[in-house]
Amino acid sequence: RKTANVVLGHAFDIPGITVDTHFGRLSRRFGWTSEKDPVKVEHIVGALIPQAEWTNLSQRMIWHGRRICHSRKPACGVCPVAKVCPSVGIGEMNVEKAQLLLKTDKDFR
Repeated sequence: RKTANVVLGHAFDIPGITVDTHFGRLSRRFGWTSEKDPVKVEHIVGALIPQAEWTNLSQRMIWHGRRICHSRKPACGVCPVAKVCPSVGIGEMNVEKAQLLLKTDKDFR
């Protein structure tokens, strides 16, 4: 489903929610669901977000999870959504220390 939704969304402009490990983790941290099953997460989040936004949301959530909201050490102190995140504080809050946790494109090459 994950790959199919990526292809449909980006190649054919057919909206889809791509639930990978990052999307699932952030969905739980944002309080959208407590589910871990990707299909259940997809359906629950799909009911919360307008269909036209699904592909863009997926891309942004995965980007955010890879670069800022990591599984073990989220960089909460420099997170752009910290003010509205119910999980703020589970990661590093000190701005200088959080800055060191950020990932960039070169970290994924």
